[in-house]
Amino acid sequence: MTRIEESAGTEDDPFARLAERDARLRGAKSDDDEPQHFRLTLTEHAVARLQALRVQEQDAALSLRVRVYAGGCSGYRTEFSLDKRQTDADMEVLQDGVRVLIDRLSAQTLGASRLDFERSPIGESFRLLADKAHNACGCGVSFAL
Repeated sequence: MTRIEESAGTEDDPFARLAERDARLRGAKSDDDEPQHFRLTLTEHAVARLQALRVQEQDAALSLRVRVYAGGCSGYRTEFSLDKRQTDADMEVLQDGVRVLIDRLSAQTLGASRLDFERSPIGESFRLLADKAHNACGCGVSFAL
């Protein structure tokens, strides 16, 4: 029978380090505090796509929700969804008549970032470009901070 030793620390496990960091961020910030160094700007392509989605869905209150979470091959992934409801945990970014919602923990993780929308022969998608990101996976879905 082979015995598997458990590591005493998390220094060798990047996902455990990310979970610890996220826990520290949650404990260090109250919901009333604004995340430090957060700034989100939208490219004209992102604004145009959000405006088109609002027209397509016939809903002027439609917003893009951005969420950053641990995962992917580089450490962090982004998730985009359409939403109409803003919660107390959300920050709101208004630009050129469109609205982006992001929770405070995701905002703290990202720092200064740019939201773009890209079309290619294989599809189209929103893409978040974080200034703090120093590496990304080959497919461009996840990034490392």
